This record gives sequence, C-alpha cells and structure tokens, in this order.
Amino acid sequence: MRRWGVALGVLALSVVSCSPEPAPKPQPEPADAQPPAAPRPAAHTGQTLELMRIGGQQIAVTLTEVIAPATVPNGWGAADKTYLATKLRIENTGTTTIVGNSNSDVTVVGSDGQDYHADFATVTECDDFAYGWFLIAAGSSKAGCVVFALPTGVTATKVRYTPSSGISHDVGEWLNP
Repeated sequence: MRRWGVALGVLALSVVSCSPEPAPKPQPEPADAQPPAAPRPAAHTGQTLELMRIGGQQIAVTLTEVIAPATVPNGWGAADKTYLATKLRIENTGTTTIVGNSNSDVTVVGSDGQDYHADFATVTECDDFAYGWFLIAAGSSKAGCVVFALPTGVTATKVRYTPSSGISHDVGEWLNP
C-alpha cells in the first residue's frame, strides 16, 4: 500500500512540474532604481561636481583643498603613516533635507593604485564633519574635512566622492594635484 502512495506522489509531482504554464517573466527593475551614470571627466581641486544621491536627491560637491601632509595633534598618528585631509564643501541643491556620512562617501586613490578609506584621526589644519556625519537643509551647504592615513611614501593621486555612503552610481572624481 505504501508503494502505491509513493508512486502516486511521484506521478503527481511529475504532472505538476510539466505544466503547460509559461515560466514567470523576470520582474522589471523598480522605477526608482538608478541607472549607471555615464563616466565624467575628472575634475581638479576647486571645481564643483553635480552628483545624484540614491532617491534622486541632488548635491554639488567641491573639493576645495588637499592638505598633505596633515598634522595629527599630540603625536597620536601612526609613525608609519602619512596623513592627508580632503577639504570639501557639500551643497544640497535638492528640495529636501539630506543626511549622510562623508567618511563613507570619500575615498582616495594612492600612487600605489590602492583605494584608501577614511581614517578617524583629526588634524590641526581643518575640522571634520561631525565624525563624518552631515545634515544639510535644502539650499544649504556644509564644509569639512575627511582624513586619510596612507603608508609612508604613498601620495594621493585622485579623490573620489560616491554619494549615499558609496552606493550611488554617480561618482565624482578630482585629480590631485
């Protein structure tokens, strides 16, 4: 009796899996999905780049200065590192208040070809965004620094800003110098 039950179960599964129904179509991307941005030429220090954040919020980012070397106070910096600070101005050109973290948005490319992420050191030459965080009302701007610790002998060749903690498809890049 059990054999018949198993045989009927296998037969039922076979019939269902051979259904004439077409396979479901893949779902299209949601309307708010961001298409990849076209590559833009690299800018230079002092130039402003218009960038799009996730959700369609627009910002204008200016790399105003690269401070290299930057001084970590009280000798707190690591002896085998050279510190540099990227001084930025972020303007909210959109219509709603934005919040973000510049420490997640900014990277530098070293002369060794490696990408470097923000270090949490402070430097005497400029103030950071509040531990990287910024809250900017529509039509307003904030300025601050993002600090990096590069191996001794490595210099920054590029500064990259990728909005929305690095997940936006829109990337701004400045050459250094």
